Amino acid sequence: MTNVTQQVNETSFSSLDLRDFTVRSMRAVGASQTDAEYMAHHLLASELAGHPSHGLRRLPEYVDRAADGTTNAAARATIEKDTGALVTLNGNRTHGHFALRDATVLAVQRAKDHGISAVTVRNSDFAGRFAPFCEEAAEAGVITLVFGNNNGSLQSVLPPGGTQPRLSTNPIAAGIPRAQAPHMVIDFATSAVASGRLHFEKDAGSEVPGEWTGAGGHLKPFGGFKGFGLALLVEALGGALSGSQTVSARESEQAQGTLIIALDVAQLRDLDDYTAQVEEFIAHVKDTELEPGARPVRAPGENAPTAEQLAEDTTLSLNSTTVSDLRRIAQELGVELPQSL
Repeated sequence: MTNVTQQVNETSFSSLDLRDFTVRSMRAVGASQTDAEYMAHHLLASELAGHPSHGLRRLPEYVDRAADGTTNAAARATIEKDTGALVTLNGNRTHGHFALRDATVLAVQRAKDHGISAVTVRNSDFAGRFAPFCEEAAEAGVITLVFGNNNGSLQSVLPPGGTQPRLSTNPIAAGIPRAQAPHMVIDFATSAVASGRLHFEKDAGSEVPGEWTGAGGHLKPFGGFKGFGLALLVEALGGALSGSQTVSARESEQAQGTLIIALDVAQLRDLDDYTAQVEEFIAHVKDTELEPGARPVRAPGENAPTAEQLAEDTTLSLNSTTVSDLRRIAQELGVELPQSL
């Protein structure tokens, strides 16, 4: 069993026990065995990739939204319009992880058929990190671009110079095939940090950096006007184009609108030649002298856990807020919480 560094006010658990707990919890709110295992895979992968803000701390939220009927864990996304290369999906209020999994598979298939495809999803719940979907497509030799809005809800990001939030965190992601996994994947909020990261740091009792937030403690866009412009782009593509609602003075239901654009590399040039060139420029960029104390340069996506790491029993440390929330849902669902190590 390998170890992840334990911090103050944290409790350690076996990753395999947490995986089993996640599966049993999702099954208890109506998810199929396959979908429950997929959710567990995503949450554990986020923990192992160093993104605990989108890991086990999210499980109580997903369980609560399914239990109160906001989300239908048993639902599947369905096709509303299909022109071959272009497809629109209705998520039917299922978890975004399941809707985007199916949308990504469809986008890759249609890109293989037509060279390029675009798949939109509306009316799904939130999908957490987009990186795993981009990684899955890249493994098939397909480039992806992903844009996701919050259906006009959860306005928590200030426009530059503004004192009232007008946008959500509106993430953008992209996946580029490399010669082998881990592929080059970027996945970031257009705000200074993702809202989950902000709340995770607060849960852990950490001091929030001043550059993250502005008036009223609301998030700022990253890079000032650049992040603001990208957030508006996401509203237009992930939001309006998918048929989701966009930010306005109206109160909107919490949901996610997503656009996935997929491009089959092999229909433009030989895939091996392409990935060899990608490897060459990544190697050149990483081969640089470092400032004193700096860590080696890491290309985006290189922190993605391997299948072997996901299968290994690892010690994961969860902060006290997350542990308390997991205990609550364990009691409510009648599912036993794993013993701490």
